Amino acid sequence: MTASPTSRRRRARKSFVERTITGVGAAIEQTVYAETYARQDGFLQRVDPRAKVGLFALALLVTGLVHDLPLLAGLWLGLLGLGIATRLPFRVIAVRTMLGVPLFTGLVALPALFLVDGRSLFTIGPVGSITLTVSDQAVLSVATFLLRVSASVTLAALLVLTTRWADLLKALRIFRVPDVFVIVLGMTYRYVFLLLRLTENLFLGRASRTVGRTSSGEQRRWVGASMGTLMSRSLKMSNDVYAAMVARGFSGDVRTLATFRMRDEDWLFVSLGVALLGLAWLVDLSR
Repeated sequence: MTASPTSRRRRARKSFVERTITGVGAAIEQTVYAETYARQDGFLQRVDPRAKVGLFALALLVTGLVHDLPLLAGLWLGLLGLGIATRLPFRVIAVRTMLGVPLFTGLVALPALFLVDGRSLFTIGPVGSITLTVSDQAVLSVATFLLRVSASVTLAALLVLTTRWADLLKALRIFRVPDVFVIVLGMTYRYVFLLLRLTENLFLGRASRTVGRTSSGEQRRWVGASMGTLMSRSLKMSNDVYAAMVARGFSGDVRTLATFRMRDEDWLFVSLGVALLGLAWLVDLSR
């Protein structure tokens, strides 16, 4: 007896357990994969983490101050080129900036197209008694906002992808970021990774013990029970981790084996970066 096309399509669809396992596994793989980029022998990977953190913080400040559209576009394109020059796949940079920024930031900036005054470019409507007018200043404001966010997100992505997490946290401490913030950030990063692995094992155990299809109500009940189990296990794990750290002499100060040393190339990178950012800011002020 041949199965109907409808039944074949139902069997082809993945259950929520399979989709969750796939999503959690992809998140773990992405985390580990991003760390491999930081271990490559690229341009930014060789730069001292202190130099990158300081220069990128200055670049974020300049990006927030510059209003000239061509300058922002040039800064963003330069960052994309820097990412490609440092052996980062263009697809990785595009996923982190070009896809997320228009989707989320564009939704936030969309109302500004109809609220900012200026010379009218075109009119939408009337829809009932409402007529929406898009002005040139509105388009300019939205484009500036999108470019500014795109450049900022690209800066953050380049810093995270080309710097090992432990080195990044140590560089933050050198810049006098509060120790509590650095410790919480470092523990959260590792704990989220561990929690993802725990979630994946939980769903794998469910999938390996399930024969056939289950009803939607049963799946929802299992998800509710699993959320409580996962919460209880995560709280117990956090207490166990802290107790283990205290037993091994933890006193609030995290130490790493990495030793930072500024080379001539690092000083040259910082000098050129500061000069270019200062020039961009002066050009923006003159316009």
